[in-house]
Amino acid sequence: MYKHLSFPCNEAKRVDVSVITRSDRIIDYFLGGYFLLGVVFAGFYDTWFIAVGVGGFSIAAYYSAKFFLPNSCLYQYMLSVILGLFMAQFIYQMHGMFEMHFFAFIGSALLITYQKWKLQLPMLLFVLVHHTTLSRLQDVGDSKVYFSQLNYFDLQTFLIHIMLTLIIFFICGLCAFQLHKYHRIQLRQTAQMNELQEGRKNEEALLERNIILESIGDAFFAVDKNWDVTYWNQMAEKVLYKTKEEMLNHNLWAVFSTSIESASYRMYHQATLTNLAVHFEDYFEPLYKWYEVSAYPSESGLSVYFKDITERKKSIADLRESEKRYSDVFHFSPLPMWVVDLDTLRFLDVNRATIAHYGYTRDEFLTMTLKDIRPKEELLNLKKGLAAGKDRPEAMANMVMIHRKKNGELINVEIQVAPFQFNGVKTSIVIGTDITEQLKYVKAIEEQNEKLRAISWMQSHVIRAPLARIMGLLPMFNDLHTSSKEKKEIMGYLIASAGELDEVIRDITDITRIVPVN
Repeated sequence: MYKHLSFPCNEAKRVDVSVITRSDRIIDYFLGGYFLLGVVFAGFYDTWFIAVGVGGFSIAAYYSAKFFLPNSCLYQYMLSVILGLFMAQFIYQMHGMFEMHFFAFIGSALLITYQKWKLQLPMLLFVLVHHTTLSRLQDVGDSKVYFSQLNYFDLQTFLIHIMLTLIIFFICGLCAFQLHKYHRIQLRQTAQMNELQEGRKNEEALLERNIILESIGDAFFAVDKNWDVTYWNQMAEKVLYKTKEEMLNHNLWAVFSTSIESASYRMYHQATLTNLAVHFEDYFEPLYKWYEVSAYPSESGLSVYFKDITERKKSIADLRESEKRYSDVFHFSPLPMWVVDLDTLRFLDVNRATIAHYGYTRDEFLTMTLKDIRPKEELLNLKKGLAAGKDRPEAMANMVMIHRKKNGELINVEIQVAPFQFNGVKTSIVIGTDITEQLKYVKAIEEQNEKLRAISWMQSHVIRAPLARIMGLLPMFNDLHTSSKEKKEIMGYLIASAGELDEVIRDITDITRIVPVN
């Protein structure tokens, strides 16, 4: 539809704003051109004061009226007079050059663009007064009039001039009237065509709306101001087990009388009273089902979209129960456990065992990262471990790391990392087992094994040598044929071997001394 602008003029007509805007734009160009033309004419007879003074005054008067009376058409009638004034200025500047009179016809033609025949009258009146007065002054011998370059402007010439002027202004006014008439007819025809198209569009839109409402996945119904059902789609039939025949043109609360005072009843009335859309969930006890509902008020009534969310509600309840079980297992586990974001290395949650074992509070942990529980020299191993975990993001990782408690104590921790969903975000859950004492025990066992291997070697090599000598010397010592001198010498060997054997036994005793593991 066309926009219109009201002008509080005498004719009090609604004028197409596009016509006014277009005409004003054309006049802006012509007025600027008129002013510059006056400056050019000033060079012929040194009429600079007239060009700047009269031309500037005309421009200022036009735009002042337009600025201070923006909702009035007065500036258009002032424009009619100003165009005549420019004609008089040019005639004077060119000392009565006859061609300057044609600017009256140019101004009259310009006014046609406003499609108002009455705008011709102010300029016509100005031209008549100007021609009558100045032609008379010239005839009586006033040399400063500059109305015409003819020596004498007789009555016959004047009357023909005026008659032609009247004819031209009449033709321009008639053109403006006809343009306005045909423009109004065109607007009326356009409006009628738009109405026809709107009617056709409304029918098509209604058909399209019905197709859409029947094909959407949500159940839908509409009621009027009296709560009578005006639409009930197929999905509503399936969800609420009510056919179109049972619902159309029936009162909603008469059919669903058990739902009066329900959440749906209250929210529907709230929407109609506040004229604001509402969104809510409601449990329909007769069907043991949950529904998600959106209701939109309008001038004709209320439109309601809803869908069965019973399974979703059940899933949410199961998820909450699962989360509670996870929380119990996580927080009451005797092993230190924590949830970590492997991208930022931030702790997202820690259990009680972690807090007790490491000495930090839960709030402190939630401001820390994995780097904060490791000595500086262990950060490289942390980086390698993270890189290995990213290569197999879905697999459970197992590694041994060195951690640092809050009191500075370093501990060996066996780490088990597995992917985990935490509050809907992919993270990792970590189980940390302190194996510091276990490693110390293993180290002690290894040291004992090393000592046993040393003892075994002594038994097989060091002890056997002096023992073999003793066993070999004893038969010689007991032999009757051995002289006293020889026995004395053998006895010396026996004593030396026994001393050597005693020294080896002492070494074994020192090696097998047990060092406490704890």
